[in-house]
Amino acid sequence: MKPSQQVLELATTVPGATTDDLLHKLLANLTALLGARRAYVTEVVDQGVSRTVASWEDDKRGPAREYKINGTPCAMVMRDGTQVVDCALGERYTLDESSLGYGCQSFVGSPIVGHGGERIGQLCVFGASPLGDPEMASALVAMAAVRVSSELEHRQQEAALAQSEAYSKAIVATAAEGIVTVNAKGQIESFNRAAEKMFGYSEKEIVGQDVHVLIPEQYRNQHAQHVTRFFETGKASIIGTGREVTARRKNGSVFPIHLAASEVSLGGERCFAGIIRDVSEQKAAEESLRATERRFRAVFDQRLQLVAILSPAGIVLEANQRSLDFTGLQRDQVIGREFWATPWWTHSPELQQRMKYAIQAASQGESLQFEVTKPRKDGELGILNLSIRPIMDKLGEVVFLLCESHDITEHKQAAEEARDHRERMAHVSRLSTLGEMAAGIAHEINQPLTAISLFSQAGKRLVEAGQFDKMDEVCFKLNEHALRAAEVVERMQSMARQGENLKELVDCNELIESTVRLAESEARIYDIQIEFDRGTDLPPILVDGVQIQQVALNLLRNGMEAMIAFDERKGCPINIATRLNDHKEIEVAVTDCGGGVPRNRMDKLFTPFSTTKKSGMGMGLSISQAIIRAHGGRIDFCNTESCGARFWFTIPASEKESHNGR
Repeated sequence: MKPSQQVLELATTVPGATTDDLLHKLLANLTALLGARRAYVTEVVDQGVSRTVASWEDDKRGPAREYKINGTPCAMVMRDGTQVVDCALGERYTLDESSLGYGCQSFVGSPIVGHGGERIGQLCVFGASPLGDPEMASALVAMAAVRVSSELEHRQQEAALAQSEAYSKAIVATAAEGIVTVNAKGQIESFNRAAEKMFGYSEKEIVGQDVHVLIPEQYRNQHAQHVTRFFETGKASIIGTGREVTARRKNGSVFPIHLAASEVSLGGERCFAGIIRDVSEQKAAEESLRATERRFRAVFDQRLQLVAILSPAGIVLEANQRSLDFTGLQRDQVIGREFWATPWWTHSPELQQRMKYAIQAASQGESLQFEVTKPRKDGELGILNLSIRPIMDKLGEVVFLLCESHDITEHKQAAEEARDHRERMAHVSRLSTLGEMAAGIAHEINQPLTAISLFSQAGKRLVEAGQFDKMDEVCFKLNEHALRAAEVVERMQSMARQGENLKELVDCNELIESTVRLAESEARIYDIQIEFDRGTDLPPILVDGVQIQQVALNLLRNGMEAMIAFDERKGCPINIATRLNDHKEIEVAVTDCGGGVPRNRMDKLFTPFSTTKKSGMGMGLSISQAIIRAHGGRIDFCNTESCGARFWFTIPASEKESHNGR
């Protein structure tokens, strides 16, 4: 056979055969034409490793195998990408039993090149003896390599198409959404697993049926009209878009779905695909969310507090109805605006700035609380107790700020009225106390007045006698006793004065010392000695001095009255002491020797109008308790082992420097 005929025979081998059959038939013909022993089609597996796609060995199909090409002529073909013809194989290579060319003497190999120019494998032929016509062998192998390349590409395309179809079918079959295809006649052609689960039909029983079985009866005519209009005009209400519609299950129940429909053309025929998602749970969740929102809004709007929800930057996200009604505002006047710029705070630039700083602090995780004023819808300013606190997520990040406030205007007014009432009662009590002390005070004043009278008479006689040199001493004594009388009067005026409840930092020891001096005038009448034990290193206290003096004086006078009524006191003194207790409070205690508090009086001791005195009002201890509580302290008592009573009260210490007792 002529070489041209051999090439033609090789090129037209087994037309229409499968790729696998064609490759083996081609290798069989090639070995026959060349008188070769073996022929292979290989593909690259890895660097230096190839795998046989088809093999022909000793006139029959050979097994598939992987082999290393290093140290064989196949390596040169893959490395250089050119045909290699070797008629002295045994002399150039040492091939073991694992090599494709083991026991052969000649080799012809051509690379198989893919459509992108890459080397994807090779066609190689091994002869048991040297080639008879190397040029013819080279041409035939090159021709066969081109044919193999074409077949391998075709096989790869078929494999890729088959894989793509398999992937598509798997995706459609396993998709979470229902996927249904319908032909132009309205007949269902495919129905995936999700659609089966959704509608209750199996694919076998639904394919071929009209799509109307999936549509509730009341909507079927409407659907038919849409389809007719689409075919006539090309205008669709749902094709290419998605919307919610109502569908029908096999059992007749209806449910909401989201349908996204599209039109495709397969083989010149129109086909429609629908991707269906059951939105029953979504609709139920939306309704639940709306119900929750309604409940939240009802509770939110009816809260007693004025509430606003802010972003970390201070933008008002939400405000309850009560906060709007308080000032007479509408939602659009506050929602979406900076909190400090809303009409709630525009009445005070200082308050606006304070709100801005407070929000900055809250956005950093700090909680704040303070009193503010806010305009009411009647035009008056209300007083609010306002708090701003951050709300954080699980990571500790501030997600929004919660601002709550409640109107304390009436509470503040009531507290102010109560304070005024307490002040009036305390003033009345002080006046009553001064009235009861009148005898002692008169005696205290009479002593310097008597001395002044005597020294005036003595001065007159000295003047008449012309002894002017002694008048300096007389005038000094007159001034001394006048100042003494003025001091007594000043103490009386201080106690009688109705002050303005102004608190100031004072030294507790100095305050109690002045109280002792005021009480001593009465104590001397009854021959009672007042001992004062000063505490040391006492911090100052922020108090209304007159009120604290009133409490201390009331305890001293009560103790002295108990001692006067107790026959066995035997000259025992009454003691008043100051100290810093374990709670870092200033404690003032009065200890008497007056027989103690009877058991039947202990529970009612601080009750208003409760007294055992014939002339007392029963308000002293009650007013004292109110004064001390207003100063943030406590007042209490106990009986002592020495047949007396100990009354004490505490006042919070100020954080200023301490004052040493003197």
